Amino acid sequence: METADLFRKARPVWAEGREKEMNMTMGFVLKFQGQGKDLILRLTGSTIYRVFLNGVFLLHGPARAAHGYYRVDEVRIGQDEQQEENWLAVETAGFNVNSYYTLDAPSFLQAELSSPDQVIGATVAEDTAAAFIPMVLTERIQKVQRYSFQRPFIEAYRLEEEMQGWRTGLPCPGCRILPVQNLAVQGEKKLLLKGLPDWKYKVCGASRKIGEGTFFIKAAHIEYWPDRALLEIGDKLKGYEADKLEICVSREMDRTVTGKLCRAEDKRETLSKGEFEIYDLGRNTTGFIKLQAQCTEDSKLYIVFDEVLTDGDVRYNRMSCVNTICLYLKSGHYDFESFQPYTCRYIKIMAAEGRCRVERPQIRELRNHTGDHTVFHSSDEQLNRIFEAARETYAQNALDVYMDCPSRERAGWLCDSFFTARVEADLTGRTVVEDAFLENFLLPEEFAYLPDGMLPMCYPSDHYDGNFIPNWALWLVLELYEYRMRKPEECMTAKFRGKIEKLFQYFEKFENEDGLLEDLDGWIFVEWSRANELTEGVNYPSNMLYSAALRAAGSMYGEEEWVGKGRRLADKIREQSFDGKFFRDQAVRLEKEGQGRLVVLPESTEVCQYYAFFFMTADKDSYPELFQCLIQDFGPDRNTDTVWKEVGAANAFIGNYLRVELLSRYGLVGQILEETKEFFDYMVLRTGTLWENTTAHASCNHGFASHVIHSYLRDLCGISEVDRQNHIISFRLSDTGLEKCECRIPVGGQWLYAGITAENGNRILRVRLPEGFTASIKDESFRPCEVIYLDQD
Repeated sequence: METADLFRKARPVWAEGREKEMNMTMGFVLKFQGQGKDLILRLTGSTIYRVFLNGVFLLHGPARAAHGYYRVDEVRIGQDEQQEENWLAVETAGFNVNSYYTLDAPSFLQAELSSPDQVIGATVAEDTAAAFIPMVLTERIQKVQRYSFQRPFIEAYRLEEEMQGWRTGLPCPGCRILPVQNLAVQGEKKLLLKGLPDWKYKVCGASRKIGEGTFFIKAAHIEYWPDRALLEIGDKLKGYEADKLEICVSREMDRTVTGKLCRAEDKRETLSKGEFEIYDLGRNTTGFIKLQAQCTEDSKLYIVFDEVLTDGDVRYNRMSCVNTICLYLKSGHYDFESFQPYTCRYIKIMAAEGRCRVERPQIRELRNHTGDHTVFHSSDEQLNRIFEAARETYAQNALDVYMDCPSRERAGWLCDSFFTARVEADLTGRTVVEDAFLENFLLPEEFAYLPDGMLPMCYPSDHYDGNFIPNWALWLVLELYEYRMRKPEECMTAKFRGKIEKLFQYFEKFENEDGLLEDLDGWIFVEWSRANELTEGVNYPSNMLYSAALRAAGSMYGEEEWVGKGRRLADKIREQSFDGKFFRDQAVRLEKEGQGRLVVLPESTEVCQYYAFFFMTADKDSYPELFQCLIQDFGPDRNTDTVWKEVGAANAFIGNYLRVELLSRYGLVGQILEETKEFFDYMVLRTGTLWENTTAHASCNHGFASHVIHSYLRDLCGISEVDRQNHIISFRLSDTGLEKCECRIPVGGQWLYAGITAENGNRILRVRLPEGFTASIKDESFRPCEVIYLDQD
């Protein structure tokens, strides 16, 4: 929580009168002598920054926090990292626009370098020898378009060879050093300890060049991509209007046409005007794109990137993002690195002007490494690579919040977080990212532009258009219910009680005579499928979720009235929605058919059935025919043109995951094994990460998709529950058909090992329990499993 003593002298500062200016970049540099002892750098700011020591990259930050709060980075600078004379540089940008990624807040930087007994340097608005020297940086073009509707600005640069010399104390053309008196203190900030794992910044090179060719530029008068992030700038979406841009990269790319595309021959040494090269990083990767270029004449380069190839080429706007960085380069040598993180497997370098020798591009990874040491291995290589792709997906999406994707949005979405939170506990044995994620929702007393009691669909974010997903707030209730089991000593769930009460009070206004939610305001979201078009009136999947949230909250807070209400709601859903074969999605009031009576429409979707089972509106015993139909007729192999073609198919988010949960609940582990291979392996082979949808038209790296890790550890390795309060590991053993499946996961700061093998016609479970834990084993397999307890290492 909030702390006030993180800085001794540093103040939050910015160029006077410019703290609300959009997309402004500043640099702060401190010269200091080697101290012969370890130093600590603390800093925070708005909006983002990167730090260099003697020209070497140190970190990117800050971690995100709720409105009015700022998380403080703390970096140790060891004696061995210091030289006799040192330059500490912070490059920071204030975006000052609303987005799903960063908040619209006035710009500032607050930084302090200190030892235990003295402050070496600090950001202050005073003329002292220990002050960071401030400067306005002009290399990054300020008036550019947004990257996407959900994220702030793209990157475009006008560079000269010496422009980055300021980071090491060298003269810098275009850098305007500010007198300290032209800095303004921005007022005291509410500070939070970062409380998150340090991020890793490993540099990876492209594995190979895969394509090259030529391109040409059309005349200007063509039909441009109607990007809402460019055309809808105004009070609800801040940014620079199209006619005010210094450069409009999307329209330049729209005019660019590939003339020839062929496989790379690796013989070309330079790129000349109208030529391009395509490189493959080997898998989908998130981080900062790096490029070395030696320009023999003034040049203009485009760096275009994407997660997949489209017709063998790299399409800049496949995901409704501007996946392009534009570089205007004077002749000279450049070692460029992007300021913001992006996600891609493929990088296309295009020479629009001039002539350059371009080295193979690299990317400085931005990922959470804390789950890297967890082990999963089976006798099926498909399962192994799916697990590793899921681990990579998690690592790129669980930095400071649980993100939906590290590309288009980088947003901390509810519902997604319910699934990703399970994975963090499995991979790391901790709830560090979840703690920060939940704290962000907890801290604000209210959320601007949203109805009283409603929670934002993603956060930290600004929703000036007033948009929200009402049923997504209910997923937070379910996440809190499980969070208290992952962290039983935590009291955060108790602190959320007031928000949950207000949330339920909000929903009461939409309850009809049957207690069902009807005509909800906002964006009613079920999943990316036909189900999203059946939300008018009474949406039964949303009501199934409401019923489950009431029962979960009632259990958490001892409110039997909520529990009873949730049960009655489930009864009413069963009475109205089920038609004898399927649960139907929707009921509306048709005036001409009953003077305003509620009429259940006949259409059903696959995901509606999964909602019913996941939220315990239905179970195997009460609906045996429906259960058998779902198990036998649905899933990845269903031909939707011939098999139940009237039932709209489910998508990856979230229907296919709820299906796996259904299979797990009833011990159909062999089916989980086979279906998850069909659901995911083609994704793994194409990108090395798991996708938002079943097709590659949207994000191919989506945090919730890492939930297959939870499935494999629970269903294939048999670890059904880790009771951290009572120190019990529960095993549920089923026949998987695998010759071998083993895992090692962290529990309570120790390691739990579980391995199931088939040996001489017998099955053996080998277990090494963390000290102080006991095992509870339930064997549901056809072949009894011998249990061998291993000694601690």
